[in-house]
Amino acid sequence: MTTNPRNRIVVFRLSHDEYQQLKEACERAGARSVSDFTRNEVLGYLRSRAPAGGVNHRVATLEQQVEVMQFQLNHLLEGQSHAGMGQP
Repeated sequence: MTTNPRNRIVVFRLSHDEYQQLKEACERAGARSVSDFTRNEVLGYLRSRAPAGGVNHRVATLEQQVEVMQFQLNHLLEGQSHAGMGQP
């Protein structure tokens, strides 16, 4: 994760179908929000374009993988929490 404040906003429009696809991808990844998922995917794409073999590229790749695992773990834990309360 970055220590720099997130103080920039990016806005783009999607069709209804595009948004549904984005929400489904977000849910499959276990992301906590569409914004987090989209940010991670876009930044991951940009990081993958970095010169191969560099330390910064490898660290960025590891950071992205850790964030994905955190999203998935949170999703699993939320599912267990709901199951423990008798909810689906």
